[in-house]
Amino acid sequence: MVHRKGNSLASGAVIMVVMRWVDRLIGIVSTFILARLLVPDDFGIVAMASVVVAFADVLFDLGINVAVIQRTNPSQSFYNTAWTLRILQSSCVALVLTAIAPFAAEYYKDPRVTAVVQIMALSMVVSAFENVGVINFQKELRFTDDAKYVMFKRLVGFITTIVLTLVLHSYWGMIIGALVGRLASTLRSYMVHPMRPWFSFSDIREIFSVSQWVLVKNVSQYLDSKLPVFLVGGMGNTSVTGGYTLASEIADVPGTDLLAPINRVLFPAFARARENLGELSRLLLSAQAVQVMVTFPACVGFVMTARDFVPVALGDKWVFIVPFIQILALSNIIQSINSSANYVLTVVGQIRLLALTSWIQIGLFSLGAFLMRGHLTPEFVTQLRLGSIVLTFSISYMLLMRYVPGLSVLMLVRSAGRPVLGCLAMVLALSLLDAELQAAHWVMLITKVVVGAAVYCGVVLACWRLAGYPDGAESYFLNKFKRTTPAVLGAPSEAP
Repeated sequence: MVHRKGNSLASGAVIMVVMRWVDRLIGIVSTFILARLLVPDDFGIVAMASVVVAFADVLFDLGINVAVIQRTNPSQSFYNTAWTLRILQSSCVALVLTAIAPFAAEYYKDPRVTAVVQIMALSMVVSAFENVGVINFQKELRFTDDAKYVMFKRLVGFITTIVLTLVLHSYWGMIIGALVGRLASTLRSYMVHPMRPWFSFSDIREIFSVSQWVLVKNVSQYLDSKLPVFLVGGMGNTSVTGGYTLASEIADVPGTDLLAPINRVLFPAFARARENLGELSRLLLSAQAVQVMVTFPACVGFVMTARDFVPVALGDKWVFIVPFIQILALSNIIQSINSSANYVLTVVGQIRLLALTSWIQIGLFSLGAFLMRGHLTPEFVTQLRLGSIVLTFSISYMLLMRYVPGLSVLMLVRSAGRPVLGCLAMVLALSLLDAELQAAHWVMLITKVVVGAAVYCGVVLACWRLAGYPDGAESYFLNKFKRTTPAVLGAPSEAP
């Protein structure tokens, strides 16, 4: 019985991860198509408005999803309160955005921002009415149901956005497409889950006990990711702002976007194991080993291929974003190590530590920007962000080791050692290839991908063999290729 349950969990997790990656692939394809249809100036308008909307959103974010997932056996009144607070949150955000939209347009020196911000605010209110019951898909590890619902939202948004952009030939296709997509997904949420929430405030105190630190953490994470965009936007060049934002989205693909589906599995699994710190530590180390094995070569490979990738995928008008992509992709290497660690700190109730490290990172970035305020350029802003991430990493991992027993720096080195050697070999091989081969961008891109993947896999497997075939990410992936059923990544062990 236990074996069957474990297999079911493993199968569900694999299906969900695959579908989430398909979801991300649709998003990536959408970005590439829009980049071909629109100009950097269009992306800049949307990026400027998004910074304002996101800031208002985090100021009113009550951490509803986190509160529901962490709560053991929540009552219907708890769900009703969560749904009510989410609607109030979004309504407050919409009112604030409507009021400040003209001021945002004045800061960016572009009157078009006003209407875009206001339509984005309306989209947020529409999404707030989503059926709160769909959170149970993630809470109850119903990965397939969760992935199907997310896939529906992505496909509707993708189709409407592309069609409207083709018709309107402007950034309004992105804005109206997002609104239509959110309306469709909200209606769909009541078709896929039987819960019918109603207005209530009965459990407001319990939700606020979680939300206070979620708010602090979300504000810090917002500033960490959006402050560079805000600075670049204030330099008065809409095209560069659009380019920086697009570069950030693309640079997230090899790191953040690869990990997002896995992290969606890990969070509820970590939450179930939070009472057993030994088990939690084991899950964290296993997850980190697999994540590092995938994200390190993906990020480094993106740095090495960006000059060929951008002309092929986006067109020559976007070549100026290559330096942005390269630096931001390097930043994702560090963030990939911290990815699952941040989820662990959340489930053990140390959200304030996540907020602390984020604020430290923001402080370092802001200090650098202030000291170099007379020499700021978009490229330098990107470099400052990379530097602040690197400096904050050691602090973050020390805090993790304090609250999760059995972790050490040596364990991190062991999980990252072979991928680092493989990446160094890949960099050397691709550098030599650049020096010796001159060809069209698409030929260079394909050649680099094939050579880089072959060199990385060859070096990692050789080092693994020299180490005596220890259990780790290599054995996990080889078991997958052999179609065996190893313990699902992130699933807590079940006692017989």
